[in-house]
Amino acid sequence: MRRDTFLVAILLVTHGLLGNCDVAIKHNECNAGVPGIPGTPGLNGQHGPPGRDGKDGELGPKGDPGMPGIPGPQGHPGKIGPPGPSGPPGLPGIQGFPGLPGSTATKKAYAFHVGLTSAYPPADSPIKFPKVFYNEQNIYSTESGKFTAPVDGLYFLTYQITVYKTNVHITLMHDGKIVQYMYHVFNGSNTNQASGASILALKEGDEVWLEVVGSNNGLYADSNDDSTFSGFLIS
Repeated sequence: MRRDTFLVAILLVTHGLLGNCDVAIKHNECNAGVPGIPGTPGLNGQHGPPGRDGKDGELGPKGDPGMPGIPGPQGHPGKIGPPGPSGPPGLPGIQGFPGLPGSTATKKAYAFHVGLTSAYPPADSPIKFPKVFYNEQNIYSTESGKFTAPVDGLYFLTYQITVYKTNVHITLMHDGKIVQYMYHVFNGSNTNQASGASILALKEGDEVWLEVVGSNNGLYADSNDDSTFSGFLIS
């Protein structure tokens, strides 16, 4: 811009020196001089201040989805959660095959066999037989005179007694109830023999014993004569 101004100024000066010739009117009356050497260019002007930032343009269209990334490493297991609610019962399964036969059960033998050591025991109470022939399972009590059933089952009970001097009247008792009477009339001066037996279905803990009834107490025992009470489990 300054250079153009400078050239215009030179032309004006030259024109003045030539007498302001008008070429169009006075032909060949004015001769133009030799143009002068162009002057040196002027210095660049200062830069103006920077312009303001333009507004952000509108968002472009959404690009296509990229390729899936590589899976990351597996994380640590989380904490165990609380138990869930119980599900409905499942359908019954099919019946299994029959099992193999089991071994034959060994039946335990329960039995007792006891006897008197003296004659004429007290009447109207359990007769106590203190002499023990067999009582391995302690099912007969020599203290109470009672047999206690160790298990449910069928039992055979029997008594073999010696009678002397007078008649004898004996009852077989089951938990306080009379099961069987035995009455023997004494005959002669020598000892007599009498007996009785019964089969009872007993529950575990049931008690059985013998009693002398009233004054008919000819029940006898000595070193040569025995009065015994026995029982055992049948099934």
